[in-house]
Amino acid sequence: MILEKLCEFAETVEDFPPPHFKKRSIDYLIEINEEGELLGFTDVSDEGKIFIYADHLIGRTSQVKPHLLVDKASYVFGNIEEESLSPRQKKTKNEFYKLILESYQATNEQIIYSILKFLENTQVEDHIENDLKNNNWIAFRVNGKDPLKIDSIQEFWQKRQNKVANEKRSDFISECLICGQEKVIADRDPEQFKLLRVGGQSGGSSLISANHKSFESYGLSGSYIASICFECATQYGRAANYLIAKKDHCLKIGDILYIFWTKNNLEFNGFELLENPEENELRDFLNSFRSGKKSYIDDEEFYCLALSANNSRAVVRDWISTTIKNVEENINNYFREMKLDDNKSDRYYGINSLVSQTAFKFDDIKPIVAESLASYAIKGNSLVEAVLFNIVKRIKADVEFRVTRPRASLLKMYFNSHPEGGIKVKDKLNKKENNSAYLCGRLFSVIEIIQKKALPGIKSTIVDRYYGTASSAPASVFGNLIRKAQHHLAKLRKEESTTGMYYWLQSELEDIMVELNDFPATLSLKEQGLFALGYYQQKAYRPEKDKEGEN
Repeated sequence: MILEKLCEFAETVEDFPPPHFKKRSIDYLIEINEEGELLGFTDVSDEGKIFIYADHLIGRTSQVKPHLLVDKASYVFGNIEEESLSPRQKKTKNEFYKLILESYQATNEQIIYSILKFLENTQVEDHIENDLKNNNWIAFRVNGKDPLKIDSIQEFWQKRQNKVANEKRSDFISECLICGQEKVIADRDPEQFKLLRVGGQSGGSSLISANHKSFESYGLSGSYIASICFECATQYGRAANYLIAKKDHCLKIGDILYIFWTKNNLEFNGFELLENPEENELRDFLNSFRSGKKSYIDDEEFYCLALSANNSRAVVRDWISTTIKNVEENINNYFREMKLDDNKSDRYYGINSLVSQTAFKFDDIKPIVAESLASYAIKGNSLVEAVLFNIVKRIKADVEFRVTRPRASLLKMYFNSHPEGGIKVKDKLNKKENNSAYLCGRLFSVIEIIQKKALPGIKSTIVDRYYGTASSAPASVFGNLIRKAQHHLAKLRKEESTTGMYYWLQSELEDIMVELNDFPATLSLKEQGLFALGYYQQKAYRPEKDKEGEN
């Protein structure tokens, strides 16, 4: 299951603190020896170092609630800025000491005894001359050793927080779906997903939550609907946020964030190519497949989780469990199917670049289009019909550019992802394809070329005026277009400089008309896509390249 794999990944990340601990920067280290004697204060505020500290399951807000061994100076000393202590300051100092004493009684660790001796013998006035402020965070070191890295001290804090969970957060004990142990079940996600990039709230988004009766199961509300203990919930949340924060572990496509990892935390850069296909890296990647020297490690398990946000909730859009081998083969296929022989240098597009070709504005991109294209590139799934619909719609609406290279690539990818349709689109013009829609697109392109050659500098071509009608109802316009084309061909034939062009265009026109028994009254959505491909590939066709191939 998804969460189990995230928890397993969390165990491979060395940077993660233990359960019920977090990381933060510290301002000062109090250096003492085993006798509890002060060796000095070390200012580490500018070093950028991160230290672990004991985190409360329930935040302290305005309550007096100390952290174990690491806290603000106002808790360690009561008031470091003045000699006198208010009743509340006395209480904070006393509670900080009592917590450390409790940990010593539970662990009998000498290092804690040293800290207790220091706190018992030190006086606030001894440290007022220092630059310490009440809001400065302070940690202890005993002969250079961090007490919070000792297993017994960590276990003490974890047991204490588990007790808090049972008494104050949740009284529901059940078998955890992830670890399989009988534990206190989390009432809400302790680590929420940071999905700001896809519209999530700044405070985080909950993956598991039910706040309405229609979402509840067997009378269980909140996060109780999925029986997961606090430790596992913390681990999968940390793992997800770690991946979200790592550029080389996430990919944003539209309003969906894809986070990915491998079982053994191996490096994988295939998704970087899907986001920004850098020429040299992509060439090496594709060549590795052509030569048989593939870059994957056989059978290394690969996982990917697609997330979006809906207000305060994280939404799972897709979940992929496969191998690096399969993913790289699918990515290779994604780029291979994109290729077109159109007399332009090979150019490849990231998923976001292709998705942007289906709408005028980013906000108008349909989520299903982005999701389908990502699924095609990663899982090898067929593209959904919504992709075709939005490409055709954009082509008709974009009077200035019509069928661009990336749009033609998308159309090719769509048809070749549906082999059951009986249509295999090649990289270049296929003169053996007798589909009437494809032939109509080719014919429309030839007529456009004839018009441009006969009327150089023309501002408004047949494409500007008739593309929408020709691509959806050919029978209603092609008769008129062919009659006009004959007049333009006559002009080309009469001029010596364009005679050769005339014979070639006349030949192309005849070759296509021979294959067309009749003009279809209407074209379906798929046929309109084939029309666009026929138009683009005929426009890009150069007969001299065919002759070179024959030689």
